[in-house]
Amino acid sequence: MRNASVRIVLAGMIAPMVFAGASARGERVALFDGKTLKGWTVLKCQAEVQDGNMLIKGGNGLIQTEKKYGDFVLEFECKALKGDNWDSGVYFRYEKVPPKRPWPGRYQVNLRKGMEGNVGGVKGATSKGLYKAGQWNTFKLTVEGVKLSLEINGKPAWKATGLAGPKEGFISLQAEVPNGGQFLFRNIHITTRPAAVDLDGLKPMFNGKDLTGWKTTGNWVVEKDNTVALHPRPGEHGWTRYDAYLTTDRKYKDFILDLEFKFKKGGNSGVFLRVGDPKSQVNSGFEVQILDTHGKKKFGAHDCGGVIGTAAPTKMMVKPAGEWNRYTITCIGPKLKVVLNGEQIIDLDLSKSRMKDRPPAGYIGFQDEGKYVWYRNVRIKEISAQAKPPK
Repeated sequence: MRNASVRIVLAGMIAPMVFAGASARGERVALFDGKTLKGWTVLKCQAEVQDGNMLIKGGNGLIQTEKKYGDFVLEFECKALKGDNWDSGVYFRYEKVPPKRPWPGRYQVNLRKGMEGNVGGVKGATSKGLYKAGQWNTFKLTVEGVKLSLEINGKPAWKATGLAGPKEGFISLQAEVPNGGQFLFRNIHITTRPAAVDLDGLKPMFNGKDLTGWKTTGNWVVEKDNTVALHPRPGEHGWTRYDAYLTTDRKYKDFILDLEFKFKKGGNSGVFLRVGDPKSQVNSGFEVQILDTHGKKKFGAHDCGGVIGTAAPTKMMVKPAGEWNRYTITCIGPKLKVVLNGEQIIDLDLSKSRMKDRPPAGYIGFQDEGKYVWYRNVRIKEISAQAKPPK
């Protein structure tokens, strides 16, 4: 059964520069279970679990996370087992280790004697005197956009800016055992947050007066407060009335779509993307669901925030009926990311999903399922090939 009903309202413009999810943080999770190296890949070194600790016991190499991370707070404890000298580090936001090198180029939080906490290539990211030799030390590294900060043993070490290169990448724990001895790590946790989305350059998709640029046979109304609302006529219901969907009159390929929506109790709608055939949105595009599922504990792909038939949201972030919600949806190539009310809830590779056969470009539409829904502040930023992030 197809669940997709939304009540839409469209309003005027927001400030031109916004960072979606900049103030929202995800759940704090353990990266190391204290028993196995599950979730990690050992590269060019020897590592094992010893007495609940992660031990790098030999070689010049690193232990790398299986997942990539963008913006995060990383917390861990470490201890050098060589008393007179040590050399280790934590790498982040890199894409691969070069074949002829033991470590990536950058960025690294140094755990080398005399350089504990320093980050090469970032001005101002230097610390001194906070690391305790021969003891367990706690580190808290915060990375957000181009900014980063570090705490060592509960004290601020530095705040800096100037990160360049990939906006996400692997995290790894590194050690040069022949030169710096063995290293222990424990209590490794990460708190993720949506990568900052640059919304500068967004353009409104509604003119606030009429539905120029859109097509529909449904009863979509431009209201006095510059919102676009669906006021279903008597007898209108069901999701197969494709001509009643509010659909753009042109196609979009790679873009950032930012909008707000709200609905009445029991509301049901959806944001359709890259629709190939406006006469059959469900079968020729894909849908980010809008549904009154606030407070639902067990949820799936058909609940609010899900990609219908493909991916469930990681969290149930929709607000109660009658309150405004905000979607920031990024489509670049096969990659789809969805932020709902400041929390990234979808990070999907469409080419590896049930939607892999959908076109790379298409129409954008809002579903008419015969239920009241409002949209406002609907804006879009098209991404050109030149502006795409490097692979």
